[in-house]
Amino acid sequence: MTSITTSTIGTNYAHYRAVDPAGFQEVIISTDVSVSIFTGKYEPAVCVPIVACDHYFVSDKDKSTCIILDSNITSVLHYTKSDNSTEQLKFNISGPANGSCEGTQSIYISFDSSVGLKKSTLAIYFKKREDSFQISNFTLTVNFEQKLNATEPHYIYLMDEHAEHDVSSSGDEAYKCSEAILSLRKGSTVNLRNIRLIAYAHLNTTQFSKNQEYGVCQLDIHTSDLVPIVVGVCLAALVIIVLIAYLVGRARAKRQGYASV
Repeated sequence: MTSITTSTIGTNYAHYRAVDPAGFQEVIISTDVSVSIFTGKYEPAVCVPIVACDHYFVSDKDKSTCIILDSNITSVLHYTKSDNSTEQLKFNISGPANGSCEGTQSIYISFDSSVGLKKSTLAIYFKKREDSFQISNFTLTVNFEQKLNATEPHYIYLMDEHAEHDVSSSGDEAYKCSEAILSLRKGSTVNLRNIRLIAYAHLNTTQFSKNQEYGVCQLDIHTSDLVPIVVGVCLAALVIIVLIAYLVGRARAKRQGYASV
């Protein structure tokens, strides 16, 4: 176990669990990661190969939780090498987190990756509008190891100014989606799969309540609308096939009757 000292204001924890694809049901808790006002502790995770889902939260100095994020976070980055060729990196984002509950609320997830990234950080910022919240900005700061031969060893990927996403919710609802994509410049992305998110909350717990209400994303709404349509089309096709088979069989029976006469 490694101790971490930090001056970050607030208390933030992350722990890993396996969930089923259907409904974020927790199967096992592997480890905990916490960063507090004075000291924190980090224990390496042992992830179960079902559907990995990291759990993060941000609390203020009074232990009131303002942000909860559950998601399996991955990224695809494009970077330029010293020979001016472009390379692509795919990696997971997982590690200790901290953030702020003041003003523009934020969460910062620090991580290293075996693909050749070290001391890197995903930053997500939120803004509040009346009774709703939404992601207002995000950046991915990476430090490329020498083996990647990047032209810029330290690089900050900014949010694509044309990025479109619906990561927002209203009232006391949390946001829920099978996948949310945060688009960065240079055609890079951060993918949040099986995401549950709430910001600007005032909770006395660090977990989502069993009674938590969710605003479902457009992607999942379209998917749920598509299912009955597909089922209906399949049933209609089956009826047509049965009808055709019946008519063909009846015609053959008539011909056989004529032949016997």
